[in-house]
Amino acid sequence: MRDVVFVDGPESFLSALDQIGDFGAGLPVFRGWPIFDVKVEGDRYKGTLTPKLMLGLIEFQEQLMRAYTEIRYGSSSLAKLTAAEKAELELIFHITEGSTDGQGPLDNALNKIISALPMNKMSGGQVTALLIVAVLCFAGYMVFSGWNHSDLEKAKLASADKTSQTQAALVSKLADALASSRLPPEAVAIKDRAAEGYRAIVIGAPDASSIDIQGEHFNADELDKIRAQEPPVKTRQERREDVYIEMIKRHPDYLSLTLRLPGQDYTFPGRVDLSKFDQQKINQLFDSLRDSSPIRIFHYSAEQKEKILRTDVLAVDDITVARNAMPTQ
Repeated sequence: MRDVVFVDGPESFLSALDQIGDFGAGLPVFRGWPIFDVKVEGDRYKGTLTPKLMLGLIEFQEQLMRAYTEIRYGSSSLAKLTAAEKAELELIFHITEGSTDGQGPLDNALNKIISALPMNKMSGGQVTALLIVAVLCFAGYMVFSGWNHSDLEKAKLASADKTSQTQAALVSKLADALASSRLPPEAVAIKDRAAEGYRAIVIGAPDASSIDIQGEHFNADELDKIRAQEPPVKTRQERREDVYIEMIKRHPDYLSLTLRLPGQDYTFPGRVDLSKFDQQKINQLFDSLRDSSPIRIFHYSAEQKEKILRTDVLAVDDITVARNAMPTQ
């Protein structure tokens, strides 16, 4: 049995990443780190919360919860959460005087999100990349960078010039993970959820003179540009194609699947609603998993940047599907 690795700071996080990469260690447990750290400066922000800023913090909380529900249940609906899950994902923000400096531990929420990730169906490199993205993006590291190759190199150089060696190492790890061509779609979705959460906080302070997120400073002009940004476009579409089933988990009302397209390295989550799916074809899904053979399905996918983020599996090799079988958006 492997010893549990506890992470209580950036140095132990970097050490845990090295152990995963070099020795195949298990996932770490976070304790007291990372910390949500947002400092809002302005005439109305002197240890106080305006109603708009409060709504921004609530939206950040909801984006974190939606990241979990998408991974755990294949749906962004917060109605899927149990009371216990809501309690484990709930954040507590501490507001200090002088400026509106909000801080709060993210450890319990991140432990919960990480526990729902399909790590057993990923390579060691994908596990490490997903862990880096989940932890550092929700902690706010380089949250509004564009992450093209030029921006990635600039982020690493700027961090090395302006911050501590440890901070620079964290940013470098995040930049490399986001630049990976094999980044799992779960990581992309988590990154976008985190960015939208922090953007909601920026929108909630429209008259702020500056905001610092995890030590990175944004002046008034930069904040205006962030507020004007449109969230990443997500599309939904019907698809008929062969897939490989890497994992099936049975629940009382549905099946959760891990799927992969032929010729692709990344996997994505799928969901089968047992109340609508042809019961006579359920066994074909398990046969495909057992034989590691492709199976043709009809499904309704959520996609972004030419990758499937998740999908609802509606039928096996069926070109006619009743309209009421289509999931609501």
